[in-house]
Amino acid sequence: MGIYNALFSGASGLTSFGEAVRVVGDNIANVNSIGFKSQSVSFTDVLSQTIGVSSTGSQQVGNGVKIGTISRNQMQGSIQNTSSATDMAINGNGLFALRDPATNQTSYSRAGSFQLDKNFNLIDGGGNIVQGYAIDPLSGKAIGSATDLSFGNLAAQAKSTANVTSSLTLDSTAPVLPTGTVFNPADPATFHFKSDVTVFDALGATHVVSQQFTRMGQDAAGNNVWDYHTSVDGKEIVGGTAGTPTEVGAPTASTVSAGGTVTAIGTQTLVFGPAGELVQENAPPATFNWSGSAASTITLNFGNAAGQGTLYPVATADSQGITGTGLDATVQMAGAFATRQVSKDGYAAGFLDTLTTDSSGTVSGTFTNGQRRALFQVALAKFPNDAVLNHVGGNLMQETIQSGSPVLEKPGNGGMGTITPYGLEQSNVDLAAEFVKLIVVQRGYEANSKTILTTDQMLSSLMQLKR
Repeated sequence: MGIYNALFSGASGLTSFGEAVRVVGDNIANVNSIGFKSQSVSFTDVLSQTIGVSSTGSQQVGNGVKIGTISRNQMQGSIQNTSSATDMAINGNGLFALRDPATNQTSYSRAGSFQLDKNFNLIDGGGNIVQGYAIDPLSGKAIGSATDLSFGNLAAQAKSTANVTSSLTLDSTAPVLPTGTVFNPADPATFHFKSDVTVFDALGATHVVSQQFTRMGQDAAGNNVWDYHTSVDGKEIVGGTAGTPTEVGAPTASTVSAGGTVTAIGTQTLVFGPAGELVQENAPPATFNWSGSAASTITLNFGNAAGQGTLYPVATADSQGITGTGLDATVQMAGAFATRQVSKDGYAAGFLDTLTTDSSGTVSGTFTNGQRRALFQVALAKFPNDAVLNHVGGNLMQETIQSGSPVLEKPGNGGMGTITPYGLEQSNVDLAAEFVKLIVVQRGYEANSKTILTTDQMLSSLMQLKR
């Protein structure tokens, strides 16, 4: 009854092409789905039936068509820029690894539209937590196994100031103070100029430290000698009186002869050469016994002294042991005193303010105290055959037996792609190609319906033979 088989062959065509329309329709429906990969249908014939044998071989008739494979196109989609710091696109191989906190099931996705939840976990739209590696704050490298990217309870702890560099211009025309003048931080008549800098203690509290400079005169070589002192308000340090400037340390002043020549430089002294360059820097670290906080020692740097002659040899000219031109920071020139720049380290405590991501997938945090440090590095997954992952909806895929087990690696390593921050990978659906496929499938469907119609007409003619 071969005529009946023609009905079933036509029906197989209707079924197969109907499923093909579903695939094409799914592609078109997801033309704007983030990270979506289009699918293609291939058809195969159904096992043929042998109806006879001749001298040329078996005579076979096909039994219709069926869907052979539905394959997924893994081609990279275009990347669209966004304004969100937590949006990421994979440029190359790899999938984001996402953990469901309810089931602990790990899924995978190309869609990098992420945001922070109420617990500061980096999640996708379904609440799955992005996986990555924690970064060691000391080495700046990713360590350990993949874990949740969680930014809760992060803070930049306060750091006390340890170094202050002052770039000043001292007035070379300032008159030498009368012989016997004793420095008093509360009396401006006992020094020439003052420069203030705000420093941090171990708790992040700020303190204003004053540096007072006094021109002592010239040494035998004609170099100008300045002593400096360091003071703070008495309430800032242990044993001080609020409102009374108190000197820190007990420096020895430079020695000046009866004729006005400096014969020995002090323990806190700056010496300048004929071009205004710093040739000798005596600047020992200053220890501040803060009230309410641990004591801190601050290295005061006025530049890289040049050294000059036998009185100021290069090897001992600079307190930090770094010699130079003597013109890179504090200098002495004719004209008004000026504080050009004062730089310091240390900072107050701060809290996480913003996140940024780079091409290596490293997520860095900027804190309210201005500090910035790397926190996590996003993990990417690669399967032996990611084209056969199980799609479970929500732009998510899960491991199958055919896909093999995933390998987690850092972006840019082991064949993994890189991360494009502030970007999302678009669907790779080609609408023009899909519409062409739709036309072809539609024509195939219509042709198979004609087969059924023709077979029905033939059966009708057969039934009329009985009349």
